[in-house]
Amino acid sequence: MVKLCLGNGLGGHGLSSIAGSSLALCFLLLPSMGTAATLQPHKAVYDMKLAGSQSGADVADVSGRMVYELSGSVCDGFAVALRFVVRSTDEEGEQTITDLRGSYSEAPDNSELAFAYETFIGDMLAEQTLGTAEHQTTKLDVDLDGPDGKTLSFDGAIMFPLQHLHSVIDGAASGQHFMVSKLYDGSVTGEQLFEATTVVGRKLADPLDLRSDRLSLPQSMASMDAWPVSIAYFNLSDETRGERTPDYQLRSVLHENGVSRSMNLNYGVFELEGALVQLDLKPVTPVTTCGTSVSLDEDVSVPAGDTIKNETLGR
Repeated sequence: MVKLCLGNGLGGHGLSSIAGSSLALCFLLLPSMGTAATLQPHKAVYDMKLAGSQSGADVADVSGRMVYELSGSVCDGFAVALRFVVRSTDEEGEQTITDLRGSYSEAPDNSELAFAYETFIGDMLAEQTLGTAEHQTTKLDVDLDGPDGKTLSFDGAIMFPLQHLHSVIDGAASGQHFMVSKLYDGSVTGEQLFEATTVVGRKLADPLDLRSDRLSLPQSMASMDAWPVSIAYFNLSDETRGERTPDYQLRSVLHENGVSRSMNLNYGVFELEGALVQLDLKPVTPVTTCGTSVSLDEDVSVPAGDTIKNETLGR
């Protein structure tokens, strides 16, 4: 979840396991290596456009691109790099470019999270967060770096983004349709704890059904289950009383390898639609090779990888 500021101070929160995070898009307390979900390293590129806005929102148009890259393995831990560049236009024609850059990595046993986020509005650095978080027996300890560094603690069972992604996939695969989890990813100022409420729909009859996406998915994904998923993110640090409304809501199709597509981000006053336009699937390191000297150059990676137009996003 990354703060997204559009012209005239409009704001909300966006992923990542979005995902998984995920987009990213991500849920489980210290899942073992025996969990059903096998995340596949990949790079996904999404074209974003305005899907709708409320009256008085002062948003005439929004367009942009999101690049999400998952790397690593179950042996060494996974890492996510995210770039989200948005051009927004208000009712008077004034344009604002917002550039969000984020990265985080999780230890293989989900004990630690390292994170770094930057938000640029135009060429100005508007927000920056850097730190680490570590699971303790009954709480989560957070160390925020920088000139105003501080330490925080959150009580209870709290997941990191890719833990959360694992949990959603495992839950969907076992037939669960509703899940609620506490989530910490270090985004915004690093002081926010979120609640993620997840609703999983019926498994897609055709995992390759394109929906709003603009490419043909690789055949290696035809045998992978996929589900429509809706996740509402609530800021638990917001002490506003009364009926709560989510900071934002993510709807997408989530595949069992962790790839998300056919995305919709609802920030309340406006919605963005994201279409998957590029996908590069990387080899998976089998859990059976953990602790051995076997490399991906040998025949242990599955699948061998499918590539659909790989492109980087320049600033």
